[in-house]
Amino acid sequence: MGPATVTGVEAEPRLVRYLDELYRWNQRINLTSIPREEAESRHLAEARHLLVHAAPATGARVADIGAGGGVPGLVMAILRPDLRVTLIESDRRKAGFLVHAAALCECPQVTVEPRRAEEVGHDPAHRDAYDLAVSRATASAPVLCELALPLLRAGGRLVALVADAEADLRAASAAASACGGGVPVALAPGILSVTKVAPTPERYPRRAGMPARRPLHGS
Repeated sequence: MGPATVTGVEAEPRLVRYLDELYRWNQRINLTSIPREEAESRHLAEARHLLVHAAPATGARVADIGAGGGVPGLVMAILRPDLRVTLIESDRRKAGFLVHAAALCECPQVTVEPRRAEEVGHDPAHRDAYDLAVSRATASAPVLCELALPLLRAGGRLVALVADAEADLRAASAAASACGGGVPVALAPGILSVTKVAPTPERYPRRAGMPARRPLHGS
């Protein structure tokens, strides 16, 4: 996971604290549908799996799009305290949980953006600013390309947890190209990756809701 990954002994208490708090809050707001007994094998294992394949450099700036309950972004921040992680989550209650959980898990390098990714993508403080964008089943592959690529610097990568990376490759191709990305690749059966190779045209991402309603597809 890179030279700055904390040891299991160091990370484990904070990971347990995170999961306990996730399920405590889940009684009041919908943060996860995964049962508590499967949390380690799903939430933590999937975030670790993505982190291994993404392999961000020390000190990398990371954006988690549609961070929800904090997987994978907050888990990555616990495992890699050198990473500067921004959790993008438009639902105010979920964003409130993320702020709380980041403080509880001693992650001062984590910030929360309680806005839609379409808005963040046009903010000069965030556009072209990230080394890595991650997500976990937040949207279809074409939508995710339109939301993520504007945030990335040239050479930055989108690395997302998806149901079937091979099936998403063709679907994501047109959106990736339109938004400055290279050819999508499957890093593993459940991990899709797109590298940013050119500037994203200013018109992307389109206004809030448009990427999901009218995804970019090839002719």
